[in-house]
Amino acid sequence: MSGEIFTIVIADIDSAIKSFNQLAEATGFKPSRCDVAVVKPNICGFYPPNPDLLKATMLYAGNYAKTVYVGDTASTMHSPKERFKSLSLYEKLRDIQGVKLVDFSEYGKVNVNVIKHRACASLPLPSVLMETGLFINLARAGSHPTTRLTCCVKNMFGLLMVKSKFLNYHAKGVDKVLADLVKVVPKGLHIAEVKDEVLFGVDPFTVDLAVCRLLSIEPTTVRHLTMIAEDRGLNLSNVVDRLNIQYFQ
Repeated sequence: MSGEIFTIVIADIDSAIKSFNQLAEATGFKPSRCDVAVVKPNICGFYPPNPDLLKATMLYAGNYAKTVYVGDTASTMHSPKERFKSLSLYEKLRDIQGVKLVDFSEYGKVNVNVIKHRACASLPLPSVLMETGLFINLARAGSHPTTRLTCCVKNMFGLLMVKSKFLNYHAKGVDKVLADLVKVVPKGLHIAEVKDEVLFGVDPFTVDLAVCRLLSIEPTTVRHLTMIAEDRGLNLSNVVDRLNIQYFQ
């Protein structure tokens, strides 16, 4: 791993929407056909996705899966169903076959063991996520009072099947929980909106490091990114130096 290069592909948002398949392929992501795909946009957080980018993501997932679950769990501010309605997503996405807009908390959960955990010996995740053949994480970058940066890693916090997440996990340390979470969420495609650009990659950790570069954030100030690097036996600065950021033409 010492010489590994981490590829992140960047495009303006219009190109990302129009050329989604090519951008995903350029990262090396190669999904197989499957029964179920799961798309996790940041529906209930501060930074909801561009609706047209979300639609492009769902269409891409639908090329491989018979059913595409697009969902989130409730935050302190919003419930998924209320948010789907307020963002007009039911109307905007109703013409896409095989798509279900869901509240993951209405589905079964699986307690997944975390090896060499920092905060949690196990984490409760949606059963549909652990059974999926294709996972896509769609985040929009922004600042966050607890974790400094909210993007791909932080977006997956919404997968936890627990009410009052921050109340349950604050004492444990949210950054530690995030470092544990990336160990157990299935591999997939990770997408980040940053201003008028979109980043594609196969690892939420390296996508978020590229986001830090675009936003002029020192990665070592984002504690969960430092922890993920440590847990993988990596030097964070070396990983940043080996980011291969490609601009889509």
